[in-house]
Amino acid sequence: MSRPVRVALVGCGAIAELGHAPALLGLPDDAVVSAVVDLAPARRNLLGDVLSVAPDRRYDSVDALLADAEPVDLAVVVLPPERTPAIVERLLRGGVRVLCEKPMSVAADEAARLAGLAPHDRLGLVHNYLHRSDVRQAMHHLRTAGLGRVRFLRLEQPDSGHFPGAGVSPHWRRQNTGGGCLTDNAYHWVYVARELTGSPVAQVTARLARPDATSAVDIAMVLLDHENGALTSVQTAWCAPSAQRVLEVHAEHGSLRLEGDCGPCEVFPAAGPTQTQPVEPSYTGLYREVLAAVRAGEPFAAPADACVDVLAVLQAADLSARQGRTVPVVPAGAA
Repeated sequence: MSRPVRVALVGCGAIAELGHAPALLGLPDDAVVSAVVDLAPARRNLLGDVLSVAPDRRYDSVDALLADAEPVDLAVVVLPPERTPAIVERLLRGGVRVLCEKPMSVAADEAARLAGLAPHDRLGLVHNYLHRSDVRQAMHHLRTAGLGRVRFLRLEQPDSGHFPGAGVSPHWRRQNTGGGCLTDNAYHWVYVARELTGSPVAQVTARLARPDATSAVDIAMVLLDHENGALTSVQTAWCAPSAQRVLEVHAEHGSLRLEGDCGPCEVFPAAGPTQTQPVEPSYTGLYREVLAAVRAGEPFAAPADACVDVLAVLQAADLSARQGRTVPVVPAGAA
């Protein structure tokens, strides 16, 4: 496949507009968005205009997309997790490769079922924090700076509120069925912790809070015990008007401080000159790799099983908070 990858953007909400669209527009030799899908006419026309999609390729359903004779090489699903499983399954059964925003579902078993529908060269997950410049620099330093084994991570980033969406249901993250900041924010730090420690999570101790019984979790304090003995503190919240993030990696012979997407990763004590890592928005780095893999017919983005593993950790966190005890992480489908 030497031509640009033909992309269908399924879901035209806020993160599609602010994250996916700019990244795809920034890689014109690698991708062309040839179709958009959204229930809301205003949203699909807004993104259709931004991405120069022909008016007759702006659809209100994936069935209409699949009925079109003009094929696409990759469908990017950017929807709330309640709607995602049915759409992903429909696209996969329609023969389309799928890049799916996290999470594919709020339930690990459902995500595992979806993972079983397609191999990794047909289904990939957006774990975009792995493409943040500070995370990539941290991984580089851990490989090359002689810091030794990672012992302790502090991944703590409370926010003043949730990321507001756009379109049919802009505040779906606040709905009780969506998992709140545990599924939306802590999800990212779980897979980052897995990458930085190089070890799966064995057990979880958590406290969760919500403003009232009908609202989603808006405070999540989670302690991860990794299989190799490392510990990770994850803290997320949607009720912190003025909070400073603390993103730190503490290893046997030094520490790292991460400063955000497009930001640096500082080493303490200073390790001297190090190789410069690319500094670009995480979605741009993600798509650069995804599009190259799709063109080569290779696996792309995070494997679907990685989503399953994260959701198993988050389900253990929910159980830990409800029962007031440390809970082992049970793989999806296990008794």
